[in-house]
Amino acid sequence: MLALSLTLPTLGHADARLQAVMQKLDAGEPITLATIGGSITTGYAAQPPRERGWAALLARSLGPKVKLVNAGVSGTDSAAGVHRLQAQVLDKSPDLVIIEFGVNDQWLDPAVRDSSYEAILRKLLTARKPPAVVVLGLTQQGNQARDAVDIQLKLAAHYGLTALDFGHWMQARVDAGQDRWAALYDEPVHPNSTGHQRIAVALAETLRATTPGKGGALPEPVYGRAHEFTRMLAGETLKPYQLHGFARGGEVHPEWTGQQPGWVTTADDAEAHFLVWGREIAVFHAESAGYRNLEAWVDDGPVVTLRGQVPERQGYLGWHYSVVGRDLEPGAHLLHVRVKKDEWTGSGRPASLLAVMSAGIFPPESHPSDFIREAPSSQAGLISADDPKLRWIGRIGAAPGGRLLAWSGSELRARFTGDQLALRLAPSRGGINHFTVEVDGRRHALALRSAGPADWRLPLPAGTHELRLVKRTEASQAESVFLGLRLAKGGQLLDPPPPRPLKLEFYGDSITAGACNGDIGEDQYADLSSHDGTRAYGAVTAAKLGADYVGIAISGIGITATWDQLLMPEVWNRFAPRLDAPVAPPDPRAPDVVLLNLGQNDHGFPASKGQPIAADFGPRYLAFVRQLRGRYPYAKIVLLMGGMSAPREQPAIPRAVLGAVQTLHGEGDSRVWSYRFEAFSWAHPRIDVHALMADELTRFLQTEVLK
Repeated sequence: MLALSLTLPTLGHADARLQAVMQKLDAGEPITLATIGGSITTGYAAQPPRERGWAALLARSLGPKVKLVNAGVSGTDSAAGVHRLQAQVLDKSPDLVIIEFGVNDQWLDPAVRDSSYEAILRKLLTARKPPAVVVLGLTQQGNQARDAVDIQLKLAAHYGLTALDFGHWMQARVDAGQDRWAALYDEPVHPNSTGHQRIAVALAETLRATTPGKGGALPEPVYGRAHEFTRMLAGETLKPYQLHGFARGGEVHPEWTGQQPGWVTTADDAEAHFLVWGREIAVFHAESAGYRNLEAWVDDGPVVTLRGQVPERQGYLGWHYSVVGRDLEPGAHLLHVRVKKDEWTGSGRPASLLAVMSAGIFPPESHPSDFIREAPSSQAGLISADDPKLRWIGRIGAAPGGRLLAWSGSELRARFTGDQLALRLAPSRGGINHFTVEVDGRRHALALRSAGPADWRLPLPAGTHELRLVKRTEASQAESVFLGLRLAKGGQLLDPPPPRPLKLEFYGDSITAGACNGDIGEDQYADLSSHDGTRAYGAVTAAKLGADYVGIAISGIGITATWDQLLMPEVWNRFAPRLDAPVAPPDPRAPDVVLLNLGQNDHGFPASKGQPIAADFGPRYLAFVRQLRGRYPYAKIVLLMGGMSAPREQPAIPRAVLGAVQTLHGEGDSRVWSYRFEAFSWAHPRIDVHALMADELTRFLQTEVLK
């Protein structure tokens, strides 16, 4: 056992859980001690590391009844530690956990490290069997680089946890002439065997000196909760939906238990594309003197360099958590990775990514919002929903005091000045209405969760802004009313953005509506925040072509069969998918292209009952296409098939589509085309499949229809 002869200048906070653990030890009962951190926790630079590192020394000093679980993994920080915590620590049911990330978090993105470290504390304190938690604040030699440690110590105080500021502990000994920093380090970062011995002694004194503390509820987070809700894609779960030049393989972390190979390449033009989730997306990748760089971006966001070529890592690999997208709209996203074209082009050196780590995958009840909900203001200055400087796109109905927003993809565009915006909205039917509010290109999520009108205020930097308000939730699930908007004092509504030069109007079912396209795992309709009509193939195609988008789509609907009550021919021309909704007059600006994608439910619903598709599906399909032609006499019409399995399983669907095209051509209507998607999904397609469908459809429209 270690001799406990060194003086302790500062103690951690009083901690009731820790005192209970120490009482168990004193009573001769066994405990499990878990340590989590980076290379210093593994014992690096002690000889031999796992036997002479601080964790092993501390465990032995506490007595023979201590079982040690050492979850140190070299080169990892608290952002990676969050992903390791459950399997490597909590699943071992520890009584006491000591956390060491002070050195590695110093190199972690400051915008990440505070939240990720706090998440480790909160996940430990809210575990089914919460352990005692001790924060170990380590710095580099000479008590240098304290940014991360100071934050960690403040968090320990916030949660009432015992903490050891080792830099302060050691500096006090140096100032008293009792010790030398140089004796503890042979290089600036990793303590040697003597350094590990000192850390263990200081920790032992800290544990023994704890006194009873006050209980109480878990305090509110200081840095948010994003890293409490994480997901890691690695090994077989890290599957690209598009791939060129990458192969399965590359280095795995030798200390990360169960880690599987990621993707590696030596090709200059390699690229990979992944479906991911969360408000923060990061790539965990290798770096060394012999690697080369990647670059990555999320959706259409900025390109970020993933620095794999690190000259100072001569002869060994390191691992880095590189944030690619942050402050994203909650939900599903597309991550794009490619080899960077730089001075290493043609070198044949490898580039590698091991995992994708996401944070901010919030459960529905915890979804954050950038908006501040307020009671409707009675002050003058509310801009009416009918103001001529507001540009409406889609099938927008009238409602008392405002505009009815039913169909997903319904869009408001505006330009204004000022430092804030308030949108007045009210739910009118159905469940929660989800919107995307895009200001100056940044997307914000807005959910109308309660009855009655409210003002949703968004603070902004002063200046000129461009607004897009787009309804995400499909019409059959929820409707709402836009009642107006309010600007900051002195703000002005400017002339709206010009109309887009092309207009596309889509008719379809759940595929076109984007149902389940952001779901993780099985299809579900309980939480509609993951159903996003703005990320469905039709809306994405319109965005690619710079076109206005109109979406008339309803889950479960068909021409001859439906999972609900209504058929598309009954509601296709209404302001909402219900028989009491008024029929909408033709838009003064007719669509350039009308696209129809139906048939999945005409097959799927009867098939679920062991019945065949309706015998008259073909004639009724043709009759509906004639209705579309009657409403849009000059539009180009494209009859689509696919996105799900029906055209593969039911020959009557492609037969009806091709037959309709042939019949109309025979009657002299040459402005009709058909297209069958190659991309499809057995379940509802997620946004990765929608992206592939949009790529296909964009190429088809450009080469065959719009030429």
